[in-house]
Amino acid sequence: MLFLTIKNTLLMTLILLLSLLAPLILADHKTTTEMHRPSIVPISNLAQLATLAKKRQLPILLLFSTEGCPYCEQIKEEFLVPMLISGEYTHRVIIRELEVADETDIIDFSGKKITSYAFSRRYKVRLFPTTAFIDHQGTALTENIIGINTPSLFGGTLDDHIDDALSLVKGQSPLQ
Repeated sequence: MLFLTIKNTLLMTLILLLSLLAPLILADHKTTTEMHRPSIVPISNLAQLATLAKKRQLPILLLFSTEGCPYCEQIKEEFLVPMLISGEYTHRVIIRELEVADETDIIDFSGKKITSYAFSRRYKVRLFPTTAFIDHQGTALTENIIGINTPSLFGGTLDDHIDDALSLVKGQSPLQ
């Protein structure tokens, strides 16, 4: 009888210990998983990005965002990050983000310093998020995608724009 009581006490202690440690173990696992999760690279030097785009012969998908914008986060988390994770877009488009703020300086495609706000105005960005498709010279390849009106259709719209932009960079008609 004493053996069963000790066994039950040990079992109860083990269960209690595991219940206390489980959140810590799972939290640590989540942190490790998130550390290996791809993220959208913020951009501040478009001249360097242009060199990469020219070398790889790929269009640039540039997400214009602002700090604290929930729709910007939605596009990143529901569309752009999964595109990076899938690996299916590596040879189709270079994905970057430009966080627009009035006084933040960046280097434009010509190598000149400009505020991110002034740069965004070049591409007629007035609302956030705006997704633009640009070649290595800074030329807009498609119409901008403004906002995310219908999330269920956004992925298809994004793919269509990527296909059109890639065709233009490769020197083909987007309708081929």
